[in-house]
Amino acid sequence: MSKIEIEVLEFRPLQRNTLQGFATIRIGALRLRIRDVAIHESHAKRWAQLPAKPMLDSNRQAVVKDNKVQYSPFLLFDTQAVTEAFSTSVIRALDAFEAKANTEPLPA
Repeated sequence: MSKIEIEVLEFRPLQRNTLQGFATIRIGALRLRIRDVAIHESHAKRWAQLPAKPMLDSNRQAVVKDNKVQYSPFLLFDTQAVTEAFSTSVIRALDAFEAKANTEPLPA
């Protein structure tokens, strides 16, 4: 995964528990954009998760456990190593995106 370049196109902050916000990313080699990649942080560690959908019960109501809506992934990598490489690449791209945003002059 580290050989595939990932670019963050947008980041929307939203702080809730470990969630820090959502990124829109682009994987250039695949000509693919993925919206709503979740960015999390806990205990000085950050990671990225592919989008997921809320789990629904038989009445089409969100499944809630411990007062939290449960989510189910709909995109999966084949191995944990690839999942971690993707996450590392997204966080690296997010750091570059934020650094660029902090150095660009504000519009007049």
